[in-house]
Amino acid sequence: MAYALNIGMRYLRSKKRSTISVITFIAVAGVALGVAALLAVMAITTGFQKEFRDKVLGVNAHVLVMKYGVDFDEYRDVMARAEAMPEVSGAGPFLIHEMMLAKGDELAGVLVKGVDPERMPTVLDLPSQLVDGSLRGLRREGARPPLHPDDVASGTREDWDWLDELTDEGEENGEGGQGAEGADAEGDPEVETLDVEAALEELRGDPQADLFLPDGGLRPALRRTPVWGAPEGEEPPPPARAEAPTPAAPPAEEQGAGEFEPLPEVEVASPEDVEALLDDLGTDDLELPDAEWEERIVAEEMELERREQLGIDELPGIVVGHTLAAEVGLGVGDRVRLVSPLSGLDTSMLAPEARAPRSRDFRVIGIFQAGFQEYDSRLVYTDLYEAQYFYGQGDAVTGVELRLHDLEKSEEVARRLERELGGPFHTLDWAELNRNLFTALEIQKITLGFVIATIIFVAAFNVIAVLIMIVLEKKREIAILKAMGATDGTVLGIFVLQGSVIGVIGTLLGLLVGGGVVTYLATYEFPLDPKVYLIDHLPVVVSGSEFLITSVVAFGICALATIAPSLWAAKMLPVDGLRHE
Repeated sequence: MAYALNIGMRYLRSKKRSTISVITFIAVAGVALGVAALLAVMAITTGFQKEFRDKVLGVNAHVLVMKYGVDFDEYRDVMARAEAMPEVSGAGPFLIHEMMLAKGDELAGVLVKGVDPERMPTVLDLPSQLVDGSLRGLRREGARPPLHPDDVASGTREDWDWLDELTDEGEENGEGGQGAEGADAEGDPEVETLDVEAALEELRGDPQADLFLPDGGLRPALRRTPVWGAPEGEEPPPPARAEAPTPAAPPAEEQGAGEFEPLPEVEVASPEDVEALLDDLGTDDLELPDAEWEERIVAEEMELERREQLGIDELPGIVVGHTLAAEVGLGVGDRVRLVSPLSGLDTSMLAPEARAPRSRDFRVIGIFQAGFQEYDSRLVYTDLYEAQYFYGQGDAVTGVELRLHDLEKSEEVARRLERELGGPFHTLDWAELNRNLFTALEIQKITLGFVIATIIFVAAFNVIAVLIMIVLEKKREIAILKAMGATDGTVLGIFVLQGSVIGVIGTLLGLLVGGGVVTYLATYEFPLDPKVYLIDHLPVVVSGSEFLITSVVAFGICALATIAPSLWAAKMLPVDGLRHE
């Protein structure tokens, strides 16, 4: 094998024909160019994938827990169950809606995301993304979640929930409509029944009872006119004055309908009155609701009115992206207005009295830079409670965000948590949430790899051309070697080694050139238009595995290209090589 390599290298360095040397140089340069281009493309596409993933995960969590429907108010229980899983490092609720942000004449469409300031740092990278201002003041002192509108509407009815409890207890104790002394020995109450047929026969023979028609049927009920009467032993009231008109007879079609006398209006007892009555009856074990519910409703109404008159320092805080701040002209401390259009699933906004868009003033307390144009130009953070007050959906959220210790276990944790929660809950991992983006990046990477690899294929044809020209030129030498006893395998090895040397030299030069280009792009960030590419510079990630893959692919293509001409040389007969000499 050593002398085969020696002979092959001598053939490559042959000075007899400069054409072979030129073609050899072109083949080596072609392989080097293809390897360098493939390496640069792989590094750039991998950089895009990593950059997008880091930016997306800086704003979104690893796993989202959502609920089918509009009232996700059991989020605290969901967070507790999620945090009990060893893979979960943090959990936090969020509420997100589309809004309009206005400052003066400047308008911008934004996504307002309400987050819990206490839990958010364990889930998102917002604290590290701040470029101006701070998160202090995002949640005001004493803030608490609002009531749901349905809870407010049913607040007075809930004060009477104790009555159902009392009724249920009475039924369980056998007191359903009858005292204890009405029960028999077995505990069953004595019920007096009425024989209707016997009662009607008795009334049928009573001339005073005008209940039957001549044919024996029951007379339909007639309209009754209230008359004055007095209890026994008291003077009757004076008769009606003569000029009082006599009520006219009802129409014939209404005579059979009849009517009942309206009941007199009575004052309904309040829960406090009933509570006092029950205290007198000795029902100390019952607990009626106190005035806390009503006080909270009144406090919320006063809070909403107060917020409309807040000064700039008292306004709730928001954090905006740096691109949005530049476009609208925002700075820390500025007053802005958020307007909620008629959109979303808030059914309360469909009521006639709620058709006007909602709006509220906020104060900019911070500016963040996520490095992703889609987020920096549209996303706005505020306190979860402030967002809940604004949207008017009570203590409900859009979902719960989870961050894991190991990103690669996101899909596994999401599926397991979904099975444990069951019911209307469903989960999404970060890859599923951004499937379209990362699928497009992966397809782009594979496609570009194949396209750039064609450069190496073109260079491989140059390797084939070099070997064929060497075989044609060295036919006499090949014949002499075979006549001296060289085997077909030896001749095959000579020309395979020649092609392999071209591939190795071209691959090494390509790695050197490509590594230099990649290092340059990584050091001096090439600027990009964020409105087109979503990021502001060309991302480059140098990976040792991609260096290895590129080298193997390039060398493999060159080695395969040597097989055909090498086999041709090995199968040549000595007499064919010496025939024309």
